Amino acid sequence: MTFLKSVITNYRTVGAIGPSSQFLYKKMISPMDFTQDIHIVEFWAGNGTFTDALLKKITPDSQISIFEIDPFFIKKLQSKYKNESRIAIYPLGAEESVKFFEPESIDYILSSLPFGLMGSSVISKILESAKHILKEQGKYIQFQYFLQNKKEIHNIFPKVRYKFTFLNLPPAFIYICKK
Repeated sequence: MTFLKSVITNYRTVGAIGPSSQFLYKKMISPMDFTQDIHIVEFWAGNGTFTDALLKKITPDSQISIFEIDPFFIKKLQSKYKNESRIAIYPLGAEESVKFFEPESIDYILSSLPFGLMGSSVISKILESAKHILKEQGKYIQFQYFLQNKKEIHNIFPKVRYKFTFLNLPPAFIYICKK
């Protein structure tokens, strides 16, 4: 099955029309400090575009924990990263992340979740879980194609900066959130 077929059959969980561009992932990872060991949680890794970029930047003792619910992408990620000791894959929803990590133990959360296709109670659970596991100076980084969830994000994360990239299909907004 290809990315396009997964988009067609599982649009509500994929929420994209194609893989993210290099311009988007460069802006998504730009707020991260790769000079030290860090733990990154990735919500919805898809085919691993952001994961691949992160692996090139993180230290040998850094960790990436992926939460993914799409069966096609879970298999693809498990196969792709089977020999990568810095990656753990959880075939669960992002709201379950709070069950696996101590409070304030995660440096960054990188999210590609299609909030525009999710209900507000699920979004709130995900954002509350993210806030709970993030370190005091940690960052939650989320992209969306529209700003329809701006209020929900601001309700959980009072400090938000925005970036935008036109060079993605479709163009995308990036939220960089702090506690």
